Amino acid sequence: MAISLISPGVKITEQDLVTSNQSASSTIGAFSGQFTWGPIEVATQVASESDLVNQFGKPNTNNNVDFLSAANFLGYSSPLFVVRVANTALNATTETATGSGGTGTGQLVKNDDAYLNTASFNIGPFIAKYAGDYGNALKISTCPSSTAWSSSLTGTFTVAAGSTQVVGAGSAANTELRVGDQIVLSGRTAKVQSIANATYFTLDSAHLSGASAVSATRRWEFFNEFDQAPNTTAQASLVGASGDEMHVVVVDRTGVITGTANTVLEKYASLSKAANARSENGGTNYYKEVINQRSDWVRWTAHDNAGTNWGTNLTAANGTPTTYTSVTTPKNYNFNGGSDGTTLTDGDRVTGYLKYANKSEVPATIVIAGQANATVANRIIGDIAEVRKDAVVCISPLRANVVNNSGSEASAITTWADTVTRSTYAFADSGWKYQYDKYNDVYVYVPLNADIAGCMARNDANAEAWLSPAGFNTGRIQNLVRLAFNPTQAERDTLYKTAVNPVSTQVGRGTILFGDKTFVTRNTSTNRINVRRLFIELEKTIGVAADNVLFDQNDETTRSNFVNLITPYLRSVQARRGIAAFRVVCDGSNNPEDVVNANEFICDIFVQPIRSVNFIQLNFVSVRGTATFNQIAG
Repeated sequence: MAISLISPGVKITEQDLVTSNQSASSTIGAFSGQFTWGPIEVATQVASESDLVNQFGKPNTNNNVDFLSAANFLGYSSPLFVVRVANTALNATTETATGSGGTGTGQLVKNDDAYLNTASFNIGPFIAKYAGDYGNALKISTCPSSTAWSSSLTGTFTVAAGSTQVVGAGSAANTELRVGDQIVLSGRTAKVQSIANATYFTLDSAHLSGASAVSATRRWEFFNEFDQAPNTTAQASLVGASGDEMHVVVVDRTGVITGTANTVLEKYASLSKAANARSENGGTNYYKEVINQRSDWVRWTAHDNAGTNWGTNLTAANGTPTTYTSVTTPKNYNFNGGSDGTTLTDGDRVTGYLKYANKSEVPATIVIAGQANATVANRIIGDIAEVRKDAVVCISPLRANVVNNSGSEASAITTWADTVTRSTYAFADSGWKYQYDKYNDVYVYVPLNADIAGCMARNDANAEAWLSPAGFNTGRIQNLVRLAFNPTQAERDTLYKTAVNPVSTQVGRGTILFGDKTFVTRNTSTNRINVRRLFIELEKTIGVAADNVLFDQNDETTRSNFVNLITPYLRSVQARRGIAAFRVVCDGSNNPEDVVNANEFICDIFVQPIRSVNFIQLNFVSVRGTATFNQIAG
């Protein structure tokens, strides 16, 4: 039989000798859902719940079910790939500042590729790195010159003792000051709270001693965050250029991100306005590139139009040094216009999960369906699991099947199951759990599939992928108040017949996964999840080993070497209770001359998987007092 590969590669086939029908890796989860922050439609790996918060933001009550699903899996094991999807979400942009051209109008930039493919922006100097309402909390402040760092104010100023109101004589407070600037009056420093006009502004704290007709010094709001004023970088000075240096600060203006308003998130000292500027370690020092490469919060979109020559090289083509025209005031930009988007559609969720379709790009082994309905679940199973054949999908019934549906849960789940594609690469559980959302101080129902995936991953970490994740030893569900539906024995029987694995709470024993069927009802060797995942493990590991055979000489030596390569591995799986017996055939019997002449190589691997215990019968026999146990047993 021809292998039917067009280009060189390894083709793996699987034969089920139970029904005679065709039908080494680390454990990594995969999930797609709605989040408040982070790149959109890009698979990003996270290692813990805190890492999830750092990369995708804290949840709100619109997306906490998705967030908690991801967090629940991470509570059992790690890592996890996350794809954020959003429906009409927008990035926050900088609001208008004098000479900046900012608009504060939201614009969608999904991820790094989308940013790089945007030819130009018409929204101002900066945009939030990711879409979402989260970005509206940001503020960015730039100090582009020594004059912006600190300067003497025009006129004289008077303030009464104990007052916050400052009156200027001949001053230009509305053009020389910015809200947040530091003011030094008679040796005391305070911040500008508001500016009414050219001669009147208020401080954030009362001036204790008062001052009458005194001069004043203005300092940049973040004066104390840096050691010295920006002027000219050492590299620029060497070539005769001047005025290229600047400082940049990114701030949590509202406190939504850190919990404390005006917390400095990032600061960048002594950046350059020159496109070819380099740092002492040889990397770029161009402020645009430094911010784009290092900031977790903002991206550059345009130069401040109050300056000149920003973005040019330190010297012109003819060798003339560049002078970067001084911008004499600091620029403060508040962000606005960001939005989380509306409720996700089925299409949005499918788009996210399809990022896992290519197993060469994302090495996931368990896909978590979250609150996916049958339409989305069918796409995940059909377009991802059945195509990849190296990952299983964990699915749960609909929320309406088990929440506020007392007495009808089992029949509703059975009806739902009949709408979902049957597959040995899918694993269905019986419902949702009620748990506490610490981020929003509410209780919420969350599907169990992330917990089931977590049990598999935890089992892999502590034991083997080919051992069942169910039962009191390995199938314990954590972090819940109660189950939305706690099936009885009769209901568990009903569910198990349709290949839905019950999750049950028993008083004093906890909440346990009570089943290990894959999502098929026919009799097949892979109708148990431990066997299905055994085959995935064997195929992936031996498939990698087969890569070493590509382009080798197609003779008996190569075939013998390959058998010797994989036999010890199969023995180790056998010793670790994965298979009861195996046989490897790779010789002239299955590689006759016509196969060799076609540049093909065939290896038949026969394995007998070990099954899990699903049913136990204990026979207790009462015997007469004069009988011995040897007599009864005999």
